[in-house]
Amino acid sequence: MSDTDLTLKFYERFGIKNGENLKGKVIWITGASSGIGEELAYQLSGIGSKLILSARRKSELERVKSTCLQRGVTEDEDIMILPLDLSVFDSHPSAAQKVLSKFDKIDILVNNAGRTQRSYAPDTSFEVDKECIKLNVIGTMSLTKAVLPDMVKRKSGHIVIISSIAGKIPAALQTAYCGAKFALQGYFDALRSELYDENITVTTICPGPVVSKVVENAMTTTLDKTVQDLGIAAAMQYGNRMPTARCAQIIIISMANKMSEVWCARNPALLVTYIAQYMPTIFRSLNSTFFARKRIKSLRDNMCGKKTN
Repeated sequence: MSDTDLTLKFYERFGIKNGENLKGKVIWITGASSGIGEELAYQLSGIGSKLILSARRKSELERVKSTCLQRGVTEDEDIMILPLDLSVFDSHPSAAQKVLSKFDKIDILVNNAGRTQRSYAPDTSFEVDKECIKLNVIGTMSLTKAVLPDMVKRKSGHIVIISSIAGKIPAALQTAYCGAKFALQGYFDALRSELYDENITVTTICPGPVVSKVVENAMTTTLDKTVQDLGIAAAMQYGNRMPTARCAQIIIISMANKMSEVWCARNPALLVTYIAQYMPTIFRSLNSTFFARKRIKSLRDNMCGKKTN
């Protein structure tokens, strides 16, 4: 009946539950204009954290800040709007410097920005694969590198990565996205071990399907078409989706208790993740013969229906 892994469930019961130790912490959230990042900003402002909100759309960030001030206890001067394009790597060091100039430190970086992909691999242009890796992997690495020097200097810091269960189990029609999330898992698992003696925590969050517009904005076979453009968003929504507020609550518990890795998903996605982890041969057989076939058939049926209409 759980919607998290067993370790998270333990900390939710017996650990720091409400994130009270995050009050006053300087927390930089990327992808803060919608979805998980937006909800996380609201909940952290309710705790009293100092926030840096980043995304490409400044107007949406201003909307999120306004709502934070209405709902939360964080003061206006303690919420910084910092427009940022994760794929423009050269802008990351100067962005980090702007944050340090205002707050003197960055306690926690939440790498939440990214974009998913939904398309059949043989039909997908290599440009889509490159863009997915560039944004989700290289952009996240680049921004992390920009904040690490100050954390290492202070011997204090926390890097949070919003990965996905797609970084733990392969999913059909998400080849580039799975590749990106698997890469994040490997990179930050290794980084965690390197930063241990620097007193810097690395937390990887692996959500399953969450209520958001991430699928509607997903890349497809070409960069100029999204799932929403093709009119197949409903067919590309998988599983029993977790409410965004619950996902943000789990992230805060994970941050407050400095956990290493967390899985959060409603079933059957969480159960499938456990099967993939502990019975990999059985999972891979099921994945190829059942899950993948079902997804590919759904995509083809919907695409044929759109062409007919």
